[in-house]
Parts: sequence; C-alpha cells; structure tokens
Amino acid sequence: MSIHIVTDSTSYLPGGYADQHGVDVVPLRITIDGALYREFVDIASDQFYMRQESGAKAVTSQPGPEDFVGLYKRLLQNPEDEVLSIHISSLMSGTLNSAHAAAAMIESQRVVLYDSRTTGLGLGFMVMEAVRLAEIGATIPDIVTALDAMQARIHIYFLVGTLVYLVAGARIGKAAGVAGSILQIKPILTIKDGMIDVYDRPRTMRVARERIWALIDGAVGHGVDYVGFHYAGNRAEVEALQQEFERRTGMPSVLSQLGPVVGCNTGPETLGVVIVDKAV
Repeated sequence: MSIHIVTDSTSYLPGGYADQHGVDVVPLRITIDGALYREFVDIASDQFYMRQESGAKAVTSQPGPEDFVGLYKRLLQNPEDEVLSIHISSLMSGTLNSAHAAAAMIESQRVVLYDSRTTGLGLGFMVMEAVRLAEIGATIPDIVTALDAMQARIHIYFLVGTLVYLVAGARIGKAAGVAGSILQIKPILTIKDGMIDVYDRPRTMRVARERIWALIDGAVGHGVDYVGFHYAGNRAEVEALQQEFERRTGMPSVLSQLGPVVGCNTGPETLGVVIVDKAV
C-alpha cells in the first residue's frame, strides 16, 4: 500500500522536491490580459512579474474538477493505494471545492482532502511534513493529526511594496481595514484563520524589517522545524535576508519564489518569512 501526496502549485515547494518525492502538483490558473495560463506550466514566474510591472491585468482561478479526476484515477490504480490531497486555504481559493467534486465523481473513499488554511511555504512545509511521515510508514489518519497540530505552529509574515494588488484582487480579507491608510503605513501582513490579516502596523519599511527580524530571532530562540523565505520579482533583496539568517543562526532554510497566482495579489516587491515552530 502506498500513500500518494497531492498538492497544488501555490505550495511553492523547493526546486526539484516534488519530483524527488513523487508529489503531484496541480496547477492553479491565471488570466493575463485575457489569456489563460496554468501556473508554472504555461508561464514562468519571472515572465509574469515583468508583465505585471508593465501594467498587465491579471486575475486568478482554481483548477477544475477535471484537473483532479484523471490524476486521482491514475494514483488509485492499485486498489490498496490512497491519496492525501493537501491544498491552499478554502477561504482563499476554490481549489479544494474542485478536488471535492473530483473525489465525488470517481466515488472513491480512498481520497482524503485536507484544507491547509494557508498557502505558499505554509502549505509547502505541510506537504513536506506529510511526505516525511508517509515515507516512514505513517497512516493518513496519523498524518492528518500531525498536520492539524502543525497548523498552529505555522507563522507567516510578509511585506509588500504596495497594497494595491491585494485590494484590486479582493484578497485582502481581514486586512481590508488598512486599505484606507495605504500610504501611511507599511503593514506586516500574515495569514490567520485561513485569510490574510494584519499582524502589525509599522509606518516605515525600516521599522517593519526590524520587526520581522525580531520575530525571526524570537522564533529561533524557542526552536523551529522549518524556516523559509519568499520573494517575487525581488530575489536579490530576499536572498540577502536569507543569507543573513543562515549566517546568524547556522540553520538551513528554504528560498522560494512566489508564483504568478499568489504574486498576482501581492505584487512584484514581496518579502515573506515562513516559520514553523518546533513541535513540543
């Protein structure tokens, strides 16, 4: 019996990880100036950010049930195999709805669907933990229990160059309260209860960065299992932050580029930090 892990493209897993561990990744979709693309299949991230900075208009959409049906059928050819499908927060995307529809269409009780209530490396690290547990023989109920406990230990902090993209994409969720003061503050944003929210409201980017470092240092002091850094079109800036983190702590970390689907809503100047506290 094998457990097959499925996720979606907003997990932004480290390069090569999915292939190395047999993780199937279903791409979300993005429409740019009227043309439809599948994330990472039809358009690369750097290509998207160049177009975004040139003023291209983009909107995102979930995969359809048909994108899951064939995959689930292929993975379940062995009657003893199971699928654990872990996806972007259902409050951010309809991806999980499509996966539910697909599981119902094939009438399989061997597909277990999981709402990560997050995205980016928050989702990616959950996928990596699920893979680790599956590879040492854990059952799907065991993995789901571990992921449930892990949710509370995931902390995401990110800065954007402007809130314009979040407001335009109607993805700002609980952070909508800062929209009116868009020019007055540089909020540290987070994901809470499956939606984007405001963590702190510093008025300058310098203060925001200092606060991010304080959050990182505090987490490391208590112990962490995973640390990751997200960039959009600003790799050099975020890579320098990652290198400083590794120099300070001697700890490994992940550097991951946000793809077009999340980048569409955060913009090309995004700095994100994802921390998973150590399990007690």
